[in-house]
Amino acid sequence: MKITAIALLIIIAVIACGCTTPAPAAAPSSTNEALPALAIPDLTGTWTGPMTGYEPDAGFTNYGNTTMSMIVSEQQGRIFTGTFVFGSGNNTETIPFSGVIGRNGRTLTIPQKTGGYSFGEVISSGEIELIYVSDGTHYSSSIDMLRKA
Repeated sequence: MKITAIALLIIIAVIACGCTTPAPAAAPSSTNEALPALAIPDLTGTWTGPMTGYEPDAGFTNYGNTTMSMIVSEQQGRIFTGTFVFGSGNNTETIPFSGVIGRNGRTLTIPQKTGGYSFGEVISSGEIELIYVSDGTHYSSSIDMLRKA
């Protein structure tokens, strides 16, 4: 009788534990489900704004209040190309570039023909922040806030 009572108590405990445990989590899908497509911003056009940065010879600088322009001439999907224009009038420098828009539709990576890279973020449909870095003997860095013209 004692053995029967203990066996019955164990069976009741096992049943109670099975009824109170949470259901197992769904197994991860074995198929590669496609993520929803993100909107790719249209960057074509002219983006202009001020520059602030650091140059080894000049220190911290606003580059004499010079503005820069990023002219995106072509875009196919997330890849784009164009020219950076620094200065104005007869005192301008142009640098070709190409770039990519990250999968999130906001981040930008832009290598320049003359060296250096800009990493950026699309803040809104009319504003981009670029962070430029260049290493080597004439290292430099800058922050550029550009607005679409």
